[in-house]
Amino acid sequence: MNMRNKLLKMRTLLSKVFLHEPYYLDATLACFASKAHICLLGFRGGGKTHLMECILKTIEPKITCVAQGYLSAEIEDIFARPDISKLTQGIEEVVFKKMVKARVKAFDEIQRLGVGALSSMFRLMTTGTIIYMDKESGVKPFWIIATANPTELSNDTLNIRLPEPLWDRFDAVLWIPIAKLKYLRKINGQIERLKEALPTIWSENDLLQLWSEVESINVPKDIELIITLMCRIMGYCKYAQDFDASSLTEEQKRELCSKCSRNYTCSLIARPPSVRAKMSLIRVAKGFAYLRGSNQVELIDVENAFPIVFWKRVKLMEDEQISNRLEALKDLFDKLKTEIMEVKEGIQLINKLKQRFDEDDYYRLKGFENAKGWFTEVVEELEDYYKELRDKLMSKFEKANEVTKAKIYLIAKSKLPKEYANEFYFDANVKVKLNTKMLAKIAKIDKNLFKMLKELYEQGNEQVTIYGEAALMYLALIGGESQ
Repeated sequence: MNMRNKLLKMRTLLSKVFLHEPYYLDATLACFASKAHICLLGFRGGGKTHLMECILKTIEPKITCVAQGYLSAEIEDIFARPDISKLTQGIEEVVFKKMVKARVKAFDEIQRLGVGALSSMFRLMTTGTIIYMDKESGVKPFWIIATANPTELSNDTLNIRLPEPLWDRFDAVLWIPIAKLKYLRKINGQIERLKEALPTIWSENDLLQLWSEVESINVPKDIELIITLMCRIMGYCKYAQDFDASSLTEEQKRELCSKCSRNYTCSLIARPPSVRAKMSLIRVAKGFAYLRGSNQVELIDVENAFPIVFWKRVKLMEDEQISNRLEALKDLFDKLKTEIMEVKEGIQLINKLKQRFDEDDYYRLKGFENAKGWFTEVVEELEDYYKELRDKLMSKFEKANEVTKAKIYLIAKSKLPKEYANEFYFDANVKVKLNTKMLAKIAKIDKNLFKMLKELYEQGNEQVTIYGEAALMYLALIGGESQ
């Protein structure tokens, strides 16, 4: 059975024991398939731990490990401890626990973990390793699934408030709601029996192959650009240092947005996402594409991934008034997509201008900067492209002979704005012997040069000297030497 069929079999089996709207199971499986770390949120009894346990039942036990959150659970309880027998002999040895080397790491009620254990998770979720007593151990690739109940009071004796940087290390956060009535009616004693009967589907090799296949899914350039622009628009502020909205306090951002244009989607964002968001959005979208049976990411996959990637990463201006965060984030996605589509022509112009410079297109592009503040950075990216191409050509131009210099000049003239292209111009004059064979050769290469030389030939000239751009064009296309 191939890996996609295994994943579909897993979905079929889990849909019989996890009774919710299909999106919640599909979102979790998209993260599982793409090894995107996910935290399941929800009120007690909503089914988040149940879903995690059902997933673990389908995986070979020797590559999984579960930690139950409780406040005294520290590094030594979950990740590593000193070898006491060796320590009494003055030898520092570390015993790393199963959690460190497990391919699938599960944490239940993560908000109940001890502070030391949570601190260790920063490194674990970033690098896949744990450092203890100057010893390091871990495994790659790996997947983390966790649960948390944020409705519990953060100031009681059993819970601590998870820091934002830790939330940012989860690729996705999914709120599991209480099941609807039509599902509640089906929940009975049979569910636990079916849960216990879930077969093992994933061996370690199968899981590694699944993750490899999903990672290789193609993200088309236009989709990656949309993802990049979405992340950048949310983090953009034309009044901030380097247009970075994260450099502002929430109060400063609110004040600036009140004075700026409410037509910009960035005005909806009180706290923007970090740069990790882009990679997480790509990773989870790949999982949705694979689950859908596609070998490349499409916009529908980005749309499905968007709410769970930004659930904890973005704070909206009206967060306190929002009663349905899932719908609010779906609405944010639609607004971002609309804003990007409004400058679609400008983006197409940039792609066109990278292929061939056209002065009229270049000035048309400038008009889009006035429409959207963030589009200034898109134009800056084009300007950087021109500078990089100019420097690359110049490094070759300075060491080249005249024929190669002429070829470089023609490239610069077709690819770069006039002020850059003029840097490659040089004076040249070339003697050309005119005959029908030579004209036929030139006719296949350049119509304008052919037309000029044909007229001279028809006037009775058998040899002419050409200058300036015509000479450079002849050198580049035919070769020879300047006189």
